[in-house]
Amino acid sequence: MSRMKEDGKRTEKIKIIGRLLLICVGAAVSGWCINAIIIPHRFLSGGVSGISLLTFYLVGTPPVGLSILLLNIPIFLLGWRDISLRFILFSLVGMLGLTGFVFLFTGTRFPVHDEMLAAILAGVFMGVGGGLTFRAGGSQGGIDIISISLNRRYSIRVGHTIFSINILILVAAAIVISLDRALYTMIMMFVASNVLDRIQTGFNQRKSVMIISSASRIISQKILHNLHRGVTILKGEGGFTGRPQEVLYTVTTMLELNRLKELVWMIDPEAFIIVNDTVEVIGKGFKIPKSEDFHRRVRKAMKDAQKAPPLRSLPEKDQNL
Repeated sequence: MSRMKEDGKRTEKIKIIGRLLLICVGAAVSGWCINAIIIPHRFLSGGVSGISLLTFYLVGTPPVGLSILLLNIPIFLLGWRDISLRFILFSLVGMLGLTGFVFLFTGTRFPVHDEMLAAILAGVFMGVGGGLTFRAGGSQGGIDIISISLNRRYSIRVGHTIFSINILILVAAAIVISLDRALYTMIMMFVASNVLDRIQTGFNQRKSVMIISSASRIISQKILHNLHRGVTILKGEGGFTGRPQEVLYTVTTMLELNRLKELVWMIDPEAFIIVNDTVEVIGKGFKIPKSEDFHRRVRKAMKDAQKAPPLRSLPEKDQNL
């Protein structure tokens, strides 16, 4: 038993080291992009980096890396109580890494002269940097911490906070620098957002599939035994015929999707298949929540349930209500 625990701890340490390295790689990509493409073309970016760049363009000081560090200090102090310790620590590594690499790559320039190409390329690199960091379970600080903290305290949606702050940065850029720079920055943000989403979910994206077939029972068994995926059988009714109809619901990966289609059509060539994208799939066979914060909340909920008084049965006169 002790040997198994030691192996488990060793595996967990290796995973943590791997995540920290991934965060550092993401920070390096973002730091290089800020110096090599964004600053030479006087673009901005979202969040704290955008505010730091705007200040640098207007005043010329402090350096962008130092400004990012100084702005993030109060953000981390305000947000550490509302966010899990692991996420805060990983984000701290990401923020310090970004600051360090911005200093390290100072003066670097990538030889691209067309403004549109520069905006697209900067979006790709910033999306890759942010995506690697998020995929490792951290962030590069800034408005990510603010948005999560506001969501926990006041139920303000994370996307709304990030969108609002970025809009303010773009408006300020349009007024203070130029409308062209603001528009190029908007293009860069759009590309970065799509690349970030692709890195987070696209390479391992899940698909939810609904199958309507007269051979639903046979198909469900094939999915269970051949693809080793769970299936839910929903009870439906044909809108035209009015006859009962079973609908199969399953979730699969991009790699297995074609196998699933072939399996269904081999059994029933006339089967009706609907495929939808999923944002996230959590559960057995896919991703299991393993964060420290999640397990802490589960343990607290179990303790509260044990302390709760037993439910009393209603009086007989109330049961007839």
